[in-house]
Amino acid sequence: MSSTQILITGTFCALCHQFISNLFAIDFTRQETYPERWQAVGTEWFPEKPWGDVFRHHDTFSDLSESARTCELCHVLHDDLASMDSALHQGWLGLYPFWSGGRTGQNKLKGHFRAGFRESLGKMIWGSSKIGSVPLHTFRVCRRQPPKEGEDIPFLDAYRRLPAVPSTLHRSDISSMVTRWRQECLDVHKDCSRGNSESELPTRVLDLGEGEGSPIRLYEPPDGEKGAYASLSHCWGGIISSVTTEANRAARKETINFDDFPQNFKDAVSVARALNIRYIWIDALCIIQDSKDDWFREAAKMHSVYAGASVGISALDAPGSMAGFLKPGRVPLAVVNDEYGVQKVFQELNDYLMDCPLVHRGWCMQERLLANPILHLGKEQMFWECRTEFKCEDGRTYRAVSDGHVMAEFMSTRKRIGLAAAQGTELDFKAWYQLLEEYGVRNFTVSSDKLPALAGAAALFRSTRPTATYLAGLWKEDMARGLLWCAHYDHMPGRKVWGISSTDRISLLTRPPERRAPSWSWASLDGHIDFWALRTSGFVVEVLDVAMSAGENELTASFPTGTVKLRGQATRMFYHAPENLSLDVGTLTLKKADSPSDKSVALSGCVMDLDRRTSRFCWAIIISISTDSWYLLVLKRRPDGSYLRIGMCTAHVVGVDPGRFETQDIDIV
Repeated sequence: MSSTQILITGTFCALCHQFISNLFAIDFTRQETYPERWQAVGTEWFPEKPWGDVFRHHDTFSDLSESARTCELCHVLHDDLASMDSALHQGWLGLYPFWSGGRTGQNKLKGHFRAGFRESLGKMIWGSSKIGSVPLHTFRVCRRQPPKEGEDIPFLDAYRRLPAVPSTLHRSDISSMVTRWRQECLDVHKDCSRGNSESELPTRVLDLGEGEGSPIRLYEPPDGEKGAYASLSHCWGGIISSVTTEANRAARKETINFDDFPQNFKDAVSVARALNIRYIWIDALCIIQDSKDDWFREAAKMHSVYAGASVGISALDAPGSMAGFLKPGRVPLAVVNDEYGVQKVFQELNDYLMDCPLVHRGWCMQERLLANPILHLGKEQMFWECRTEFKCEDGRTYRAVSDGHVMAEFMSTRKRIGLAAAQGTELDFKAWYQLLEEYGVRNFTVSSDKLPALAGAAALFRSTRPTATYLAGLWKEDMARGLLWCAHYDHMPGRKVWGISSTDRISLLTRPPERRAPSWSWASLDGHIDFWALRTSGFVVEVLDVAMSAGENELTASFPTGTVKLRGQATRMFYHAPENLSLDVGTLTLKKADSPSDKSVALSGCVMDLDRRTSRFCWAIIISISTDSWYLLVLKRRPDGSYLRIGMCTAHVVGVDPGRFETQDIDIV
C-alpha cells in the first residue's frame, strides 16, 4: 500500500474518514490486501461479482440516515440513496470503487465509486443504455479548485480532472463559467466564433439599465439599432399575470415593477446582469399579449430574435413561471479539504434532458434550435450548448454526434442545420424530417400553436433553400417523401431491419380540438411520429400538384388547408384490425374475405392513425417500393371523390401481385 496521505478537514464520521483516506492511500487502485473493513470480491455469490471489492460502510439505511445529520459524506450518500425504493435499502451499505460494467470492463476512473446495500445489489438498475455510461448511485471525488496553469492531468485521474459543482450558484459562478466557456468557443471552436456579439435589437426588449438596482423598462429601439441582448426560453406553466398588454405598454416604457415579475423572469434578469448584458427578450413581456396582430408579427420574427441573442438563457427544470431556476442547495457536496470534495455522479445527459419540462414544451424546440450559444440552468448544474458541443458544469463534454438517443439526435440535427444556415450550404430535406420527429413529442397548451411554433425553424431551414415552398409543415419540393409519416413504433434494440412488426408498440396519435391542417400533413394530428423518408428510398408516386387554399408559404399559418394530387398505383382494400386488443398493427387484404396470413393477397404492417380497432374498407396508394418492401398511404374515400389520409402501411417481403393495383389520380385533402 502507498503511503500517500490526505488531510481531511471536513466533518466526516469515522467510516467516511477511513474510506476516503484509504482511497488516496491506495491511489484508487485494486490491492492484494486491504485495511480493516475492506473485503475482496468473493466467488460464492453472483450479484457481488460485477461490484468488485468493497468497503463496508454503515450496517443499515437507518444508521446512514442518522449519521447524515452530522457527517458531510454520509449526507451526500443519503441524499442520493434515499430516492431509491425502500426495497433497495436491505443489508449493509457497501462502497465499490472497482465495479465492472458489460463491454466496458472494470471502472478505471480514479475517484469514482458505487454505493449499494448488500442484499439489494442484484436489483439495482444501471440507469442508462449508453455504452460506457456510469451507473446511477455512483459518487466521485472531485476537484474544488481549478487545475494549475499548465498542469497535465491524465484522463483516468478523474478526481484531479473533474470539478465539483457548487451547492449554491452565485452570480460570480455564472460569470466565471460562462466567461471560460465562451472563451473556449472563440479560441477553439471554428464553428462558434463570432466577430461581433451585437445584433439588431428585436422590436422590444427589457432595458435592465447600467447596473444592479437600475430601474427596468420596456424599450422599443429605433429600426436598425444594435446591441447585445439575452433571450429566455421557459415554460409558462399557466397564466402569467405580469404580461405586456395594450393597456400597460405605454407605462412600461417608463418603468416596470421588478417585484411583479414571476420568479423565472427575476432569475433571468439576474443571469443577464451577471453576464453584463443590458437587454433581455422575454416573450410574455416583449410581445403584446392581447394583440393578435402583434403576436403574429413577432412570431414571424422568432428566427431573428433567438438567432441574434448573445446568449439564450434556458430554464430547463422550471415547470412554470413562478418556479424559478436559481435556487440554493442544488446538490450536496462533502468537503474533504480545500482541494477536494465528494459529490454524486450526475445522470447521463441525454437521459436527464428527457425529463426536463422545457424539453417537452413545443415552442422551445425552435428556441433551442435557433439560439447560439445557450446557457442551460438545470436544477443541479449549468450547461453550455454551442454549435460544437454540450458542456456540463461537472466537467463532462458531449459532442453533437448522434448515438441513437432522441436527445443526441436533436443535438446533431441542431448542429447540422445551424452550420448549413451560417455557411449558406443547402440542406437535405432529411434534416427537416429529423427535426419533426423530435418536435412530435412536445406539448402545447394551445393546440393551434403547433405550426406557428415551428415558424422560426422553418425560416432557418428555408434560409438554406430560398426557393423552397412551405406547405402545412412540409416542403412542396419534397412532398412525396414528406407524406410518408406514421405513428412512432419502438424499434427493438438489436433488430437489424427497420420495419413495423405485428407486436411492436405503437404511439398513440390524437386529433386536435379543431382541424389544424390537411389530413396529409403530420400537423393534422398530435403525437410521436416517424418519417419513413429517413429509412427508405425508391419513391414511385408522382405529385401532380399541391393546391393550397390557405397557408401557402405562410410560416405562421395556424390553419392551412389544401389538396395534394397524386398519381400512383392504388386500389380498394380491407383493413383487418389486430385480433389481440393489446396490439396496434393490422393487415390490409385485397378483399374482405381474404386471409390476413395469405401473403399473396395481404400486406402486413398497417398502422391506422386513430381508430386501430375497427376493421373496414379503405383505399391504399403505393408511395415507395424498396426491394421487396412497400410503403403505402391508407385512405378513406369521401362522397365527393376526394380522400382523407387515415394511416400508413409498411409491408415487407411482399407477395402481392402489383398488377392488382391500377394507376389512378388521387386527391387527398
